[in-house]
Amino acid sequence: MLGTLVAFMVANPAMSHALTATLETAGLAAALILLRSPRPEGIAALAVSTYYYGREAGQREHDLKHAGWDAVQAHLGAEFLYGWSLPNLQQWVAPTCAAWVVAGAIYLIRSRMARAAPLQPPRRGRF
Repeated sequence: MLGTLVAFMVANPAMSHALTATLETAGLAAALILLRSPRPEGIAALAVSTYYYGREAGQREHDLKHAGWDAVQAHLGAEFLYGWSLPNLQQWVAPTCAAWVVAGAIYLIRSRMARAAPLQPPRRGRF
């Protein structure tokens, strides 16, 4: 079973990135919630999206340099999506979408929980 999962992830890198981004976003959001960060879901999704953008942009810049582009052209091409291959684009868009879906789900769950059980101020004195 583990071999099948690894084979699937290797054969479908965009899907494996999306699955990994889901776990990363949920984990980072949980940590930020515990730290009482403002808008932890959005920050987590933005951080995960930025990570995958940088990962794919770095790989694309490397590929462009090896294709004969000079360093400045390769950097600008990677930064502004110029010359990106479809797999690079998919491997950034898929985890970004997954991260924002997870952030949206966490936000909805937290907002519904807050409406369902509003915090009451502590009572003073006896029961």
